[in-house]
Amino acid sequence: MYLFLFTLIYCVITHIFNLSYEFSFGVYFIGLGLIKGLSSGEIKDIFNFKKTRDVFKENRFIDSLMELFSLIIVFINAYIIDYEPFSPFEFVYTFFLIVILYRFLFWGIIRESKKWLHNEA
Repeated sequence: MYLFLFTLIYCVITHIFNLSYEFSFGVYFIGLGLIKGLSSGEIKDIFNFKKTRDVFKENRFIDSLMELFSLIIVFINAYIIDYEPFSPFEFVYTFFLIVILYRFLFWGIIRESKKWLHNEA
């Protein structure tokens, strides 16, 4: 839930400061990638080089759904910032980009950040 709220706040901030499409995408993904990288113990945990079934069992349904909603909100936010109608190729490209980013980078960020926060506290 915190990731979803953080994403909403981040989207509002990008609109208030009128940040560009690339900058708003880059800061969000690099920041969360760094958090996941610092909190993960092994490279296979950072990029989810496990079977999809195993990753799903580790992350639970609700956390997985919140991570997916957060990723989709960031894409919608970036689309609103730089509004141009999608061509069919861009729509397919964006869909595959969402799937790849979610599967190999974004999925598990809540689990890894919880481990990181509980070890520091």
